[in-house]
Amino acid sequence: METLNKLGINIVIEREKSKFIATSPDIDVFAEGNTIDEAISKFTEGAKFHLESFPEERKNLIQPEEERFNMPLVTKVFL
Repeated sequence: METLNKLGINIVIEREKSKFIATSPDIDVFAEGNTIDEAISKFTEGAKFHLESFPEERKNLIQPEEERFNMPLVTKVFL
């Protein structure tokens, strides 16, 4: 079976007052939304446009499908 390659982009979601901001340490894209899902959706749209405009950045982000979820996960824990 052939391994599919996907782009792996880390996204950081932060809350700023009543908005959610989606940014990435991997590419220079950010987006905001009223909900987390909206911020992610707008980020995804912006990231696609960015990578079409700068195709040389795209090749640095390609990962084999089996490595899709092998990335750092950051979350907040309340104690």
